[in-house]
Amino acid sequence: MKRITCTGIVVVDALSGPLERYPVPGAVAQVVTEQIRFSPGGGACNSSTALARMGLPVRIFAKVGDDANGRFVQQELTACGVDTRHLRLVDGEQTPFTFVGIHPDGERTFIHTPGTNLTFSLADLDLEALLDTEILFYQDCWVLPQLDGAPAAQLLALAQQRGIITALDATWGLGPRRDVLELMAPYCDYLLVSLAEFQAIYPGMSPAAIAGHLRALGVKTVVLKMGKDGAFVSSASGDEQVPGYPATVVDTTGAGDSWDAGFLAALAQGESLHRAVCIGHACAAFGIEAVGGATGVPDYATVLARAI
Repeated sequence: MKRITCTGIVVVDALSGPLERYPVPGAVAQVVTEQIRFSPGGGACNSSTALARMGLPVRIFAKVGDDANGRFVQQELTACGVDTRHLRLVDGEQTPFTFVGIHPDGERTFIHTPGTNLTFSLADLDLEALLDTEILFYQDCWVLPQLDGAPAAQLLALAQQRGIITALDATWGLGPRRDVLELMAPYCDYLLVSLAEFQAIYPGMSPAAIAGHLRALGVKTVVLKMGKDGAFVSSASGDEQVPGYPATVVDTTGAGDSWDAGFLAALAQGESLHRAVCIGHACAAFGIEAVGGATGVPDYATVLARAI
């Protein structure tokens, strides 16, 4: 089994719903929801938690404030089985926070305070410890302005030079920015991204055309995640669209992050590319059937049983 390291963002999520609408000053001062739940969130957090829930050894490299929220996420991640020895708690900075409005159809909207995401840089990383791995997952591109682009490209290039498998996902965040992504793409073995976000930076292009362009930049395998429609996969072996799996949608928060975890778990176990995509679909299906970024993800054997 290959060792997996995730780097990206860790956030405290306050998930509240069902949220029919937001307040309007001077008109509707208050709206009422049935529940609120606090949990760790953010891409790297969700993916590493999902991997740990499946029983895989995973480490996280991230930065939060040395405050109540930072200590909360550290405790929760550790309890899930994530190695948090390289989660930096920094005095005087604020842990990122997101209010997640969960709408009746399971979709969500966000009110976000970025905190340490704005200052997280290469200087916060123990590079030798970070590169002591076999799979390096750079999560949350377009959210980390001090890392995204040239610094992350340097990090991913160094990883590839050491024979480490590199993977990257992006989130809307401060982007989407084509220039930033294309600096990093040449050093990605796997690009695991949302088709909708990439259609924003490559308007008018088909999934095949987007994937072809990215592979021409140097990406070895491109996976364009398409929600309930599955994923478009492009590699040296050709292109394929793999249908998604049915699921009872409760909360789509972290769906793509859970998908990433399933895919990476399959890579770590030596599965084929097609099989890894199916396992990603199954993991995402479990993830959206519970409130929270990865709380619904079960052990790896149970995910495998759903990956038909």
